[in-house]
Amino acid sequence: MVWQNWAAAGVVALAAALGVDALVPAARPAAALVPLAITTTPLPLNRDDSGQDSVGKLRFLGAVHLRSTDARFGGISALRAGAATERGVRLISVTDTGSWLTLTTIERGGRLISVTDGHLVPIRDPDGGTRRTKADGDAEALDWNPATGAATIAYEQDHRMVQFTGIDAARPASLAAIPVRTERLTQMAGWPLNGGGEALAILAGGTRIVISERREHPDGSHAALITHAGTTRQIGIIGVPGHSPTDAEAIDATRVLVLHRRFDLMGQGAALSVVDLAPALGPNAPAVLPTRILARWQAPVTLDNMEGLAIRRDGNRTFLYIVSDDNLNSIQRTLLMKFELLL
Repeated sequence: MVWQNWAAAGVVALAAALGVDALVPAARPAAALVPLAITTTPLPLNRDDSGQDSVGKLRFLGAVHLRSTDARFGGISALRAGAATERGVRLISVTDTGSWLTLTTIERGGRLISVTDGHLVPIRDPDGGTRRTKADGDAEALDWNPATGAATIAYEQDHRMVQFTGIDAARPASLAAIPVRTERLTQMAGWPLNGGGEALAILAGGTRIVISERREHPDGSHAALITHAGTTRQIGIIGVPGHSPTDAEAIDATRVLVLHRRFDLMGQGAALSVVDLAPALGPNAPAVLPTRILARWQAPVTLDNMEGLAIRRDGNRTFLYIVSDDNLNSIQRTLLMKFELLL
C-alpha cells in the first residue's frame, strides 16, 4: 500500500489493533439466502516487476482484488478450501464481524482469475441468535474438515472455541447451523483481548494447536496451546521477527503451515513458515518449537493485511490460497492470492 499520509496510516494500524468496532455495520437478522455480488480486479505478483513469478518457496498463480457493494463484506480472518468444481475451488471463511463467507474461485489453466457464488451468512450463537456486539462475534480463526463437516471457530475478546457440525461450503443453508459445543480454556484467560487465538489447526489424528497473535513469552515465542490425547498444555512457537501469526493449517500428520503478517505505521509484510509439532507430542516435549521460514514478502510485492490461509492438494502438488482482512476500511483491500507450495 502507498501511504497517503501519517493520519491514514494511523487509522489503518489502529483498526488492525482494535478491531474497528466503530466502523463495523451491525449484523443483520437472519434472512433468506441471497448471492453476494463480488467484483474482482486481477493483480500481478509485483507491480514493479511483471516477470516475477515466485517469492521464497511459493510460485505465484494469480491474485485478485475483491469488492462488494454489500456493507458487510470484508473483515476476513481465516480461510479453508473445499472440493474443486468445474470452475475452481470452493472456499469458506469467517469474518471478525461474525459471519461465514463462502465463494468459488474461477481459474483458468490453474491460475486464479476471479470468484463467483459468494454468500455471507451470520454465524449462529448457541441460542440460535447472531452477534450483538463486536466482542460477541470476533471470529479470528477457523478449522474445517470438508469430509465430515466439522468446524471449529476461535474467537478473541471473549476468548473461546466454538464447534459446529454439518458445515458444507457448497450448501450455504448449512451455515445457519447452531454450534454443538463452546470451549473456554483457562490458559487463554490472560491472552490480550485483541491478540488471542488467531491461528488454529487440527491435525488428522485430532491434535489441535491454537496460537495467540500477541501473547509472547519472555524468549519472544508466541504462546500456543496444544491439545493432544485429551490434555491441553502451553508451549511457545518461534515466530517471524516483526510479524504476528494470523492463520495456520496442517500440511501433514505433524507439520503445520503458519501465515504471519506485519502491519504497522512503517508498512506491511507477510511471511509463511512451517512448524513441526512432533517433538511436542512425546513425553519429553520441549517448551518452545522452532519454525522454518518458507517465504517473506513486502511491497512492491502484492499484499495487504494477510490473515487467512487455505491448503488444497491435487495429487503430489500443494496449492495455497491466502486472503487479506481489510478491517472494513476503505484504504485497505480484500485480496485473494493463489500459490503453489514448492517444498
